Amino acid sequence: MARNKSNHTESSTVNMDNNNNTFNYTSKKIVKLLDSTNIKIISELVRQPNMSSLALSKKLDIPLSTLQRRRARVEDDILKRHYTFNYRSFGGRVGDLIVSVDKGKSREIAQALLKKYKNNIVSCNTRINSEHNVSAHVIFKDTGELHELVESIKTMDYVHAVLWSELVEDLGDNNFEVMSAFFGR
Repeated sequence: MARNKSNHTESSTVNMDNNNNTFNYTSKKIVKLLDSTNIKIISELVRQPNMSSLALSKKLDIPLSTLQRRRARVEDDILKRHYTFNYRSFGGRVGDLIVSVDKGKSREIAQALLKKYKNNIVSCNTRINSEHNVSAHVIFKDTGELHELVESIKTMDYVHAVLWSELVEDLGDNNFEVMSAFFGR
């Protein structure tokens, strides 16, 4: 009896890994969260994040109370929802910088970029391939501002190259299909 109690406690354990903002679920918890009904709910919410619970309930033929309970759990534990400001609608230009960094200093450079260029750099993350890189998502008003930003970053210690690209057009995404393939559905 004590063994079953221990397994039950273990199966519902959720630990937050603060280093990469992920949850560590036991396999029973994952299976429960990713059952076929929740996968259908997640799939629809990924396609249409603003769909009402009533519309989703009708579309999936799930009782409204069941849908609401499951949706709340899925939105708390699995899905990320966030708003982004559309700079392009106000004439802003959007791009990305790839900053090549020497001596494994990616983290330090990313933090320095966020601190020094608060008016242009929205977010940074570290990347690795054949060298250490920092990716920075940037907003700028014109090519002159982008040029000044790139040239300034090139002068930083440990930075040996900066590549840039500008977003021209969003053509869609395969988020639903990738998610389905990821979970083998």
